[in-house]
Amino acid sequence: MGALSWVRRLAAGLAVAGLLGGCAQAATLSPAATPIQTVANVSPQPATTTPNGSAVSVTADVPYQSSDPLLDSGVLDVYAPATPGPWPVVIMFHGDPAGSTTKVDLAVHARKVAQSRFVVFVPSWGQFPAGSSLDWTKAVIEDSSAQVACAVAFAASQAVRFGGDPARLIVFGHSAGAMAAAGTVFGRPDPSPGCLGGSTLPSISALVTWEGDWLLAWDPGWDDRLAADPSVLDAATSWSSLAHDRTVRVAMLVADDPEMPDLPVDKLAARDPSGALRKQLEANGALADGQISDTESQQLLFSLLKAQGNPVTLDVMPDSTHGHILGEAGWPVFLAAFAKASASS
Repeated sequence: MGALSWVRRLAAGLAVAGLLGGCAQAATLSPAATPIQTVANVSPQPATTTPNGSAVSVTADVPYQSSDPLLDSGVLDVYAPATPGPWPVVIMFHGDPAGSTTKVDLAVHARKVAQSRFVVFVPSWGQFPAGSSLDWTKAVIEDSSAQVACAVAFAASQAVRFGGDPARLIVFGHSAGAMAAAGTVFGRPDPSPGCLGGSTLPSISALVTWEGDWLLAWDPGWDDRLAADPSVLDAATSWSSLAHDRTVRVAMLVADDPEMPDLPVDKLAARDPSGALRKQLEANGALADGQISDTESQQLLFSLLKAQGNPVTLDVMPDSTHGHILGEAGWPVFLAAFAKASASS
């Protein structure tokens, strides 16, 4: 689907729901920190200066787990403004953890956010050990959720050390990372036993998402997984836990041409046993053509969060796809999401 037709479809669906808003650059929709711990032998790299003059210090490959039951133990990179804080803290989770995606894929994004005066932690997460035959079973999903929670707990424990404010934590995720981020914010899993940031998930101020696969539409393997074990649904998605936090601020980002697979409506039942998602999709006018697009999936989450009272926005990034911000016009919208997430009211 082309970029222009996608934006028109988004606008039309939101008009049906009575939620359409706008701005000059994007289609916009509007409705206890842990103690500081010391990590030995980790020193920030020299600050690097970017063309706009904003200096950022990068500390690479900091362990945040001592061990993990199933996955590779987690390490992360820290991007910190050279200007003294305390600054809000962002923890950024990459997509496709079982594939080739790692923390390095968010390096440019993290640097730009740090230049905007945030301390940014970028973990690798959900990495299957080399040679393993792991699949996204319930046990593996729950272990990855615990690992993600551990990364958040570790970031809170180390925030002050890097000039951050542990009372202002923002969790960001892209694609599969958006699923993991939302699961952490709303489901609040316990950090993994090997967590170097403690055993308690701290308070989270806000969530920023970039196109999560909320209806498990993109990987055909989800059909077999759900058939074999229906409880995988609650482990992999946040639908059953959304109501646990009706106050957290959420800023949703979508590409103007995501080009991700649709979900046939006849596959919705396995992903929506209660029928609650179908009801909202019908209200949004999303079922008439027999396919639920990525656009409509994003709007579904937006609508449910808006209905339950969360402060939530949904912005379209110009010149972007599901995986990339291709032009300069998309970056201001991307960065504005973090400003919205850090707003005090």
